[in-house]
Amino acid sequence: MRRVYLAELRDAWPAWLGVSLSFIVVNAAVVLTVVIGWTGLAAVADGRMTLESSASWTIGQALVLACILLVAVPVVGSATSLVVGSRRGSLARLALAGATPAQVRRAVAVQLAAVSLVSAPLGDLLAVLAMRPWLALMDYQARDEPTWVSLEPDYSVLPFLVTNLGCAALVVWAGRRQARLAGAVPPVEALRQSQAPDPRQGLGPAGWALCLLSGAAVIASIASVPIQLEHRYKETVSNLMIVGFLQVFLWGALLAALAPVLVGPLTRLWTRLVPWASPAWVIARATVSARIDRLYKSVVPVMFTFAIGVGSMSVVDSLISTIAVSMGSLQLSLPMWDTFVLQFGLPLLIAFAGGVGSLLMMGRQRDAELALAGVAGASPGQRVAIPALEALIITVTAVLLSLLVIVPSLAFQAYSLGAAGLTWTPTLSAPLIVGTFIGGGLATAAATVLPTLPAQRLPEPRVIAQLVAE
Repeated sequence: MRRVYLAELRDAWPAWLGVSLSFIVVNAAVVLTVVIGWTGLAAVADGRMTLESSASWTIGQALVLACILLVAVPVVGSATSLVVGSRRGSLARLALAGATPAQVRRAVAVQLAAVSLVSAPLGDLLAVLAMRPWLALMDYQARDEPTWVSLEPDYSVLPFLVTNLGCAALVVWAGRRQARLAGAVPPVEALRQSQAPDPRQGLGPAGWALCLLSGAAVIASIASVPIQLEHRYKETVSNLMIVGFLQVFLWGALLAALAPVLVGPLTRLWTRLVPWASPAWVIARATVSARIDRLYKSVVPVMFTFAIGVGSMSVVDSLISTIAVSMGSLQLSLPMWDTFVLQFGLPLLIAFAGGVGSLLMMGRQRDAELALAGVAGASPGQRVAIPALEALIITVTAVLLSLLVIVPSLAFQAYSLGAAGLTWTPTLSAPLIVGTFIGGGLATAAATVLPTLPAQRLPEPRVIAQLVAE
């Protein structure tokens, strides 16, 4: 079977290439954060830095790592399941050729492990290249702090090894459900469904577990407010601020877990309200409804991009305004770009890379769909408009979901800071909101439309035949 596994991996590389961007960026972000934290801990251990002055190197990196993981788990899970789902036809042919269900599952596991092993060193290299600029940015942000200590990065093997193994385990874990389903479905039925949507939609046991875990984290954060205030001490308000920062990521993780059952109804609801009878719009709306598995896995990273870009900055801006109003003696200014990059840049980069990678990976499938539309009589202009409108649907649905993240996050901040005796002062930047949504929509449209243009210059039967051959 070794030759079969290698052949399957060779045939699958175009699909994996699109989403490997997510794996590389996740690995790089985690390595960067872990190495900085490791450097801070080593400096505290050998006396170069006191524990009190190490917050940016240790506790700060732990919070950033938590935000990264809350984004990375659903983004990597969506990307991995998209690729494995797109290979159902190939896996069905393996079963028809005599492979047992266990061998089919191993074929998927080999692909997952191979992509992880290739992505890990690339992510390590990217993290090492970014380390110096990132530490320089930390020095720049802390330029006015008298206790700040600048450190040289500690490139020990252990943090790299632990991070690489952890990211590889995340990729393999993310693809386990699709691998199990691929081995369980009868080969003839799997081959019949190879180019059809996966009929097994829903959360499943793992999905429900993630929902319960995410929901419990949200409820626990809300319930902690009166408990913290009842046992108030000098760091209580600071702790409430930190929990407020995490709300965007906690609510984002909860909505990402609910995406399989939430995105479809939400998309059908708002698209029905659009009174447009254009053939391109009708086809695009029907496509996203039929490809609901592809839709929600594409929406999740875009939703995170909007939620982090708008929500995190709105929470921080409102916090600064609240402190300025409640404590007039403090002269605070809205956060600069370096603060946003250091706190939220890595999770935002993961979400953006996941969205672009997933959309690029599904380009081959869209090629066949547009070729079928051309056979049915769609004009060249309509074949460009259909994926553009699909990108618009993804963007609007992601915006609506991001509002379900942003609004509760701001509501939590109003509740927690108000209960602590501060006057909550919301501060929303209209240019930031509009710019983020428009910029994200344009990036989504580019990642959806541009990969389909080369195939539109080919004869439709040839494009369809290529997909069927895969």
